[in-house]
Amino acid sequence: MPLITEMLNSLNTARTAEGLTPLRLNDKLTVAAQQHADFMREKQLLSHMGKNRSSFDQRILDTGYRFRTAAENIALGALDPEGVVELWMRSPPHRANVLNTDVIDAGIGISPVEGSETTGRPLPRRYWSLSLAAPEITVR
Repeated sequence: MPLITEMLNSLNTARTAEGLTPLRLNDKLTVAAQQHADFMREKQLLSHMGKNRSSFDQRILDTGYRFRTAAENIALGALDPEGVVELWMRSPPHRANVLNTDVIDAGIGISPVEGSETTGRPLPRRYWSLSLAAPEITVR
């Protein structure tokens, strides 16, 4: 999954430039993010509301990931992982999510716009979804 690796690297470049620890890819968060990216593509809309009117936190909980904090970034039309991270870093609320010192896990979803990967266009369009979270702290 080269695009996901590129996206994680771009996110972590932005975080380390600010002195923050890198994010680690989490399978459960990736499921939540990918399902949402696919939903947005299917419905041809950019929305934080998902299938069955779900919120990002509901989608994360549905994967079995229990969190103490969570956030979501979405985008449409960025051409590559560096472009979408640059887009988010120019938007104060999205930047705040990427640079949130509490989050440590990330899930990345990427879904191509219908036909854009095969039409011969040099630069495909994609729906992007990023789930960010930190797991619950369990006290024993």
